[in-house]
Formats: sequence, C-alpha cells, structure tokens
Amino acid sequence: MKSSLAFVLTFVVALMLEGLVFPTHLVWFKPEWTLLVILYWVIALPFKVGVGIAWFLGLLVDLLQGGVIGQHSLTYVVITAACATLYKRLRMYRRWQQSIFIFLLISINQLVGFWIDHYTGDAEPTLMIFMPAVVSAILWPWVFVLLRGIRRLYLIQ
Repeated sequence: MKSSLAFVLTFVVALMLEGLVFPTHLVWFKPEWTLLVILYWVIALPFKVGVGIAWFLGLLVDLLQGGVIGQHSLTYVVITAACATLYKRLRMYRRWQQSIFIFLLISINQLVGFWIDHYTGDAEPTLMIFMPAVVSAILWPWVFVLLRGIRRLYLIQ
C-alpha cells in the first residue's frame, strides 16, 4: 500500500511542479517535470508505466496549462513508446549519457508542442523552445537519484 501511494505521489508532485507559475522572463527555463518523472518510471519499471499512464498525465498537463487538449498526450505517448522500446539500453548508460538522450526526447516534445502552438497562432519561431530540454537534461541526474531513492525506500516494483 505504501509503495503504491509513493508511486502515485511522485506523479502528483510532478504535476504540482508543472503547474508552478514562472516569471515571464524565466518561462523558457521551466523543466518538463511530468515528462522527467514519466521517463524515469519507464526506464525503471517499463511493465508498470507505459503509454496509458503517459496519455492520462498528458491530458492532466493539458488541463493544467490550458493549451490544446491532447497536445501533451500525443507527445508523451510517442516519447514513452520510444523510451519503453530502448529501456534496456538506457539502463546501461551513465547518467550524463542518459541526460543526452533525455535532452533529445524532451526536444521532440518541445518541437511538436511548438508546431501545434505555431499552427494555432500562439508561438513565434525561436530557438529558446529547446531551453526546457536543456534544463531538464541538466536536472536529470538529480531527478534520477531522487526517484531511485524513493523506489528503493518504498520497495516499488
């Protein structure tokens, strides 16, 4: 029971962090908290966390941010499927190598999100769309260690 609660609580905290309001000049430096947590659990427990959870959390992020419904769900599902396919290989990489892979995955998320926002007229072209991917990749080793500690402490399997 404690392990299931701790598992769900990691997603709740990620959604809370996702809902934080950043100042206008720092909005580009906001990490993709929910996607980082999803990616950790896909790498750690690929048979427990998959496309369904990613889709549901993507809908919740869409509701939180007030964007196009399904935008984050689409990208989260694609990224989760790619990560679930390569989870064995990712486990063998060092943290900094995983960070590079996380950067690529979150860059895909940012790029698809930009395309949708640009199509709806809400975004201007800029390379700053990749800054959340850079920040998330830098934070990945710490997120990994924190979530691994929670997984081991509460024996989440």
